[in-house]
Order: sequence, then C-alpha cells, then structure tokens
Amino acid sequence: MTSEQTIRLACGNDYLTAHLPEQNLSGVFSPKPVPPCSDPVLEIKRALAQPLDCPPLSQLVKPADKVVILIDDHTRTTPADLILPHVLQELDKIGCREEDITILITHGTHRLSTEEEVRKKVGEEIFHQYKIVQHRCEDEQNQVFLGITSRGTPVWINRLVYEADKRIGIGHIGLSPYAGFSGGLKLIIPGAAALDTINCNHSMVPLGFRKPGDTRLPTRLDIDEAAGMIGMDFILDVVLDANDKIIKAFAGASAKVYQEGVALARTVFEVACPSMVDIAITSAYPYDIDLYQAVRAVEYADAIVREGGSILLVAACPDGWGGEDFRKLMCDRTKTPPDFLRDIARRNGKVTFSVLGYALSRIKSEKRLVIPPTNIPATELEEAGFYLVNSLQEGIEELIEKYGAECRIAVFPSGSVTVPCLL
Repeated sequence: MTSEQTIRLACGNDYLTAHLPEQNLSGVFSPKPVPPCSDPVLEIKRALAQPLDCPPLSQLVKPADKVVILIDDHTRTTPADLILPHVLQELDKIGCREEDITILITHGTHRLSTEEEVRKKVGEEIFHQYKIVQHRCEDEQNQVFLGITSRGTPVWINRLVYEADKRIGIGHIGLSPYAGFSGGLKLIIPGAAALDTINCNHSMVPLGFRKPGDTRLPTRLDIDEAAGMIGMDFILDVVLDANDKIIKAFAGASAKVYQEGVALARTVFEVACPSMVDIAITSAYPYDIDLYQAVRAVEYADAIVREGGSILLVAACPDGWGGEDFRKLMCDRTKTPPDFLRDIARRNGKVTFSVLGYALSRIKSEKRLVIPPTNIPATELEEAGFYLVNSLQEGIEELIEKYGAECRIAVFPSGSVTVPCLL
C-alpha cells in the first residue's frame, strides 16, 4: 500500500490541505528555519545604537532638519509599525519637531493604500500623530529631475525626498524577482520614483529572466546608481523569516546594510534541491494579495520544473489581478514573448506589467500553469492561460495521472520567498 504525505499550504487567511504519494515527493522545500530574534524591540534598538559604516542618528540629524522617513507599502511585510516608534523616539531625543517629520509610503507603481492599510502599516498612534504621504508615481508636478544613469534611465523622484534635509529608510531584505533581493535603495527607486523612471529601469528586467537571487542584474545596478544620485542618510532593514518574524536588524549606511542583509537572507531563502521535477506545487503566501504579486512564486518554482512540466499555484488574490490593465494584458492570448518585449520598448502602459507578461509567457510556452479557485473569476484565469482545477487535491491527482506513477513532485509552502538551487 502506497503511503501518503499530507501537505498544508497557506492561501490568504486560510490553509489548503491535500495528500500525495510519498514515492512521488522530491521534497518539501521551505526557507531554512533560522530562529527569529528573541526580542524584536531589543534587536531594533541594538541596530539603531550600533549602525554600520555611519554615525548614529543622534550625530546625523540636527534638531531643525526636515526629515522624510521612507517606508514600503501594504504589499510588503516589513513591520513598520514595530520599527517606526523607535526611530521616531531617536528623532525626538535629538529635538526634531513632529511637524518637521514626514512619513512617505513608497508605492512605486502599486495602488495606493487604503486608510485601514495605512493604519495597520504605521500603527494607530503614529497614524494620528504624524504627517503621512503616499507616493504617486504619475504625479509629475511633485517630482524633481536628478539626471540620467549610465544605463540611460532618466531619474525623477518625489519632491519630498529631494527637499528633505535627511532621508531615513525602513524596509526589509528579502527576495525580489526584479532585483535579486529587495531592501536598500529600492525605497527610492522604484519606491519614490516617477513612472517614467520606473518604466526605464524595469525595461531591463527581462535580462534577469531565470536568474533569481542575482544582485548583479542590470535592473538592480541601475536602481543603486539612480537612487545614489540623492542617497539615503540612514536605513534600517530587517531580514524576516518565512513567518515574517525578525531574524536580525541592520542599520546604518545603505550599501553596508544591504551587503550584510543579503548575505544573511541568502542563507535563509536559497534552498538546495536535488534535481529537476515534473511538478511544482507552490503557495504564493504572503505575496498573494493579487495575481501580480503572486506570480513571483511561479517564477521561482520555474527554476526547478523541467520543460513540459507543470506548476500548480495556490494564491488567494483578494485584490484580484492587481489592476485592470494587468488583467487585459494577461488575458490577451495573442501576445507572444517578443510582443511583450515590443510593449516594453514602446512603453505601452506600465512596463512592470509587460515584464511580468514576458516572464509568464516564456514560462507558459514551456510549462502548464495550474490553479485552484481564487478570488479571480475562472473565465478570466482561463483567458490568461491558466488551467483550472476545482481543488488543490484534484489538481494533484490530475497532474499525477498526466505525468505517470513515477513523476517527481516538489512542494513549496512559501513559494514566493523560496529560491530553489539545484545541487
């Protein structure tokens, strides 16, 4: 009698459970179980007191300085509500006035946060006490031109960032399908940049197709060069585990913080896998707020699935596609990878959508994408080239039947934060 393995995958605020034969299981691959710090508050305070390659805030900031604190948005799991109070306490000790401090939510091309999402991100007390502004990438009247990078990206950034006496960043260092790893100066580019700047920068993303975790990609190098035109005076980045708990905090100069943070993040999120497989089953949680975010789990799983294989994606997508323009683009079955590259070259719409369309079209041309029910209508998913199944269990059974009793299956319970690396 064949023994079975039970798998449990996060899907939004719920879990999906299914069973598969142990003989088919290549492995269940998750970020390494590095223990989180025992006291996150003490860890944040330690990082602030021992900054890397720069003086502490008490020596960097003067009482009369206009300060902008850049934080990421509702699509990211950085615990800004936990970190902000301690940064603000340091500024208060210096003598900075509340009216001279602005918290800027750096959306890049993402939709703006709802009031509830802002409250959750910064915490109730800070929400009521400090000025909070949401960056709008298409608001050209509030942008300042800085110059052109060596790769040809014209750089416009939010005027608040430009006019600030001091710029402080709060973010986290994790995987990024566009830039190898998030964190560092990404809060400025693309976070606080103009749409035209983001489009130019992200037009280089196809050069990084199937190169997950590579921080030497042109997109990332261009980000650092562009953001370096204005710079960040001080940054506090955290590395989080798969449950969004702080492992370690890094504060100080952005370059050193990023270097140290990426080194730790690699040991957590890059996972050794023994061989290519026929089927990958991957959960996009916690990046499954919409399909635009969720497909990063597909991009990472793609690295270990053979040509002709299948990727089964579990994603709640409470916000649907992540934009009507993205939906229309993905549902156009006539578009080929070169068509998406033409859209990128011509700047048709948001380049961020087209570069993802390019990656997905490349993957779909070689592999089947399977998905159980989400918050997106089934007809739209079918238009976009997804093969629908009624449940996770049904999907597994159909795929085993398709590939045979000897097929190999890899499971990624945290697929959007797991990069499989072949041994």
